[in-house]
This record gives sequence, C-alpha cells and structure tokens, in this order.
Amino acid sequence: MAVTNQHSSIYLVCQLICGAVFPGRPIANMVFVTYGYISSAQGIKFASDLKLGHYMKIPPRIMFLVQVVATLVSSITQIGVLNWMFANVKHICTPKALNGFTCPIARVHFNGSILWGVVGPGEFFGPNAIYRSLVWCFPLGALLPIPLWLYARNKRRSVFRKVNLPVIFGAMSWIPPATGLNFSVWAVVCYLFNYVIKRRANAWWSKYTMTLSAALDSGLAFGIVVVFFGFLYPGWMKHFRWWGTEVYKEGCDWKACSYRHVPEGETFGPGVW
Repeated sequence: MAVTNQHSSIYLVCQLICGAVFPGRPIANMVFVTYGYISSAQGIKFASDLKLGHYMKIPPRIMFLVQVVATLVSSITQIGVLNWMFANVKHICTPKALNGFTCPIARVHFNGSILWGVVGPGEFFGPNAIYRSLVWCFPLGALLPIPLWLYARNKRRSVFRKVNLPVIFGAMSWIPPATGLNFSVWAVVCYLFNYVIKRRANAWWSKYTMTLSAALDSGLAFGIVVVFFGFLYPGWMKHFRWWGTEVYKEGCDWKACSYRHVPEGETFGPGVW
C-alpha cells in the first residue's frame, strides 16, 4: 500500500476459509466475507485517504470527520438508491436489464457464495479434486516476489525494478467482473500519465494529476446521474442507436464466447462429484 497505493484483496481467502469451516452454508459465507473482507478493505482505504490528507497538509481530525460523515451519508443514500432501483428498473440484475444494469459485482458475490458456501472448496481443491494443483499457487505467490526483489535490489538499472509482482497478482482478483477491456484502459491511462506526461511535463504532472483524477471521478458520477434521469429513465434513449451504444456488444465480453464447447453427452468437470 505504501509503495503502489494498491492493496491485495483477501476476498477469495475469506471465502475459502469460511467454506471450509461452514460447508453448505452460503449465507454464513456471505456474512463472513462481509465482516472479514469488507471491513478490512474499507479500513485500508480509509488509511489511504488519511495518507493522502497527510501529503496535502490536511489535519487528521478534519480528514477523519469527513470520512465519518461520508460513510453515514453514503450508507443512507446507497440503501435508498438500491431500493428505488429494484422498484423502478425492470429486470434489474438480469441479462434482460436495459442500459447495462446487470449487477456484475453483486453476481460475483452471489456466485462465490454458491461455489464456496454450497459446493465447498473441498470439491475443487481437495486431495482428489480436479483443481487440487492450484493450491500450490498460494505459496508460489508468497515466495516469488522475494527473488525478484533481491535481484532488482542489486541491479539498480534493471528493468525488473519497475516490476511489482504483488500488484500483478493482486490485480487478478478483479477478474471477474473486470475484463480485458478494463485492464487495457487502465494500462493505457497509466502509461500516458505516469510515463509520458511525467517525463515531458513533470511540473504539470506533480501539480494537477491527482486533481484531474478526482475531477474525472466526480464528473463521471455526476454525468451518470444526469444521463440516467435526463435521458434513460424517461425512455428517450430506448430507440436511440449509434456505434457508441452498440459496439461493446460485439466482443466476447458481452457475448460470453466459449473457449471450448462441451461435447454432446459430456459434462463440464467430473462426471461424479
């Protein structure tokens, strides 16, 4: 967190632990993940905010007060917006939902509770399970950054000094719901701002990059509200079509293309669980 401002998610770890301790109990799995992962993730994000406030010379008490007020306000508004959308947006959280209201993050949370709560990790990673070899990725992910760090420490000009394996491994936890499109956009923006602009206009980058980032986030949130209530919800965009509204449906991210097809008469995975 101190080096890259990113944190490695323990979401899957919480699901695996609860799935082993409370097999066959999906609700318990969801509750465990909520208190185990969400609380720690939010705590880390709050610490990150305090760190940014420290850099900007904002008193810690004021930052903490803003965080508390924002948490209370967002909790109330989130519940209100959620209940309103369930009552007013047809087919929400289903593939039939208009304007992309398919709830990808919520579906990942639900699917995870089924996989690790109902089926259980033992069926996937047990001694005789089909994916048992993947368990070795846990010690591999913990040990692999060490030799790379030692090598980069001795080779000051090596390109490996710019490689951060914890960030690479941690980014994989965003899949799903993130797709290749998300990662490609992140890579382009990161290269543009943290390499091109930083090298050619370092003074501008130092002064305005964080401000621009906050402005883009705020503008996106405000624009979504305006577009939804001004154009989408009244139904004005129902029959409006152009390249920008349809191109995202042409890729495999939307069509869910199969890499392999299950032969007729066979099943995906073991024949008997």
